Amino acid sequence: MFKNHSPLLIRAPTGSGKTESILAPFLAQFLENNFTIAPRLIYVLPMRVLVNNLAERIRNYTKKISESITVKVQHGDISDSPFFIADIVVTTLDQFLYGFARTSLQVGRHIDVPAGSIASSLVVFDEAHMYRDEFTFSVMRALMEIMHTTRIPFVVMTATMPEKLEKSLFEYIQVPPEHRVLGSMPFNNGSLKINLMSHPLFTEDRVYLDDETLNAIAQHRTLVIVNQVARAQKIYKEIKTHLELDDEQIVLLHSRFTNKDRHEHENRALQIIPNKSMLQTSKTARPAVVVSTQVLEAGIDFSAELLITELAPADALIQRAGRCARYAGQSGSMIVFPVAEGGHLPYEEKHLSKTLNWLKGHSEFNIRDFTQVCSFVDATLDYQAADYEARDTLIDLYECVLYADTVPSNIQVRRGKPVTLVVFDISEEKDGLDRIKKEFKENSEQFNENTISVDIGIAYALYNQGHLKLKINRKYDENGRTTELVIEELNKKKERNKRPEEVIVPFGVYILDKRLYNEQLGVLNEPDASSYIV
Repeated sequence: MFKNHSPLLIRAPTGSGKTESILAPFLAQFLENNFTIAPRLIYVLPMRVLVNNLAERIRNYTKKISESITVKVQHGDISDSPFFIADIVVTTLDQFLYGFARTSLQVGRHIDVPAGSIASSLVVFDEAHMYRDEFTFSVMRALMEIMHTTRIPFVVMTATMPEKLEKSLFEYIQVPPEHRVLGSMPFNNGSLKINLMSHPLFTEDRVYLDDETLNAIAQHRTLVIVNQVARAQKIYKEIKTHLELDDEQIVLLHSRFTNKDRHEHENRALQIIPNKSMLQTSKTARPAVVVSTQVLEAGIDFSAELLITELAPADALIQRAGRCARYAGQSGSMIVFPVAEGGHLPYEEKHLSKTLNWLKGHSEFNIRDFTQVCSFVDATLDYQAADYEARDTLIDLYECVLYADTVPSNIQVRRGKPVTLVVFDISEEKDGLDRIKKEFKENSEQFNENTISVDIGIAYALYNQGHLKLKINRKYDENGRTTELVIEELNKKKERNKRPEEVIVPFGVYILDKRLYNEQLGVLNEPDASSYIV
């Protein structure tokens, strides 16, 4: 890897030890006091929940070697290492890109330090198959090409990346055969029977849960995964009502919860459907139900007995299947419901159609067989880079490397741009804006735990519905630390003729009225707000 400056590609099933294959030689440097690989490791993952879980797992290894080895987390909720100078930094692609491109808001004037740290590190891009957004894939490909040219060593690890996507990712990077590692070990999981249903789980006006399905849920530890937040909220209420479940028996997970509530719901999910270490001591009686969206495709280690899922692209279905009969000796069932016409979002309709047709034509498909899984993915997925759509980010990314005095202004990781919502009580009974400002400042320590990250389109729809009226501006000192929170009122009449991104600022922070939020359901899908809950 260091002789010819080529990256390493590891393609192997989940649970085959990809992470340890990198950690072992890196940590051996500390035992031998001989740092021939790199002085630090930067581990890049697609989701925050994966970052938190992996960091804890790595700490369990490092403390057996030396307490002095530092393992830090860097993402939107936790900023332990904005300069990327710990021994091991576990981060998201967003934070890695901002650091590399010198656009981090957390380092003050020292914008070059993170890029310098990255340049002297071994970088690992894990779960690379989860970057399904073609915009994100284009940015990631450009990032890797720059790293290859500048001789920053990196590793790409994946379980289910389509062959076409892999070829596109390394289109301009030579990867010799000896640097392509293909895992051949079988999944060490239990058996999983797939049942393909003929009707959708949802229609426009109802959830289709027949008595047979409800009886199956009542008798098993069940995971239900659907593709949209509104559907997850609806089926959660249906199951809870029909089976008369309490909050100890059912929990809802999706991306529209505050950080505090999402963390609590994840912990409850592990109590309801325990992982391997908790199976023997768990006292959870059946029925036990976790209802979720895509946020549970990876990250939480538990094993359901019954998986009910909406149709999704092949790689997503494989990730979902990994949450059922996860451990050796277990058996489980997977029920796949097609989606109704027009209900394909957030996926492309062609990918769902190909997946459905392939499953219909392969009734003996074993989703635990890695060879069959690779065939399934390669036959149904054809993601491509969206270089033209991502051109502004790509231009800035290349220019920030060529010209050190250039500070990029168009760096983003995905099509949508994030906006932060802070759930806060701004009911009309309060004594106006001054009272709200005072109360918010007095409770500002709860800022992070009451936030939700959403796409700018959702925030703009909330604004149009009259649900976003206040914006929070931060003031920073020269070291990037927040010194003051300033609240300003949005004037809808004044902003009437402006474009969405001129009204709702990308990466901006806005207050969401607490009346539009429920601790069990998340952001409420009110009838007049159905257009923005996706």
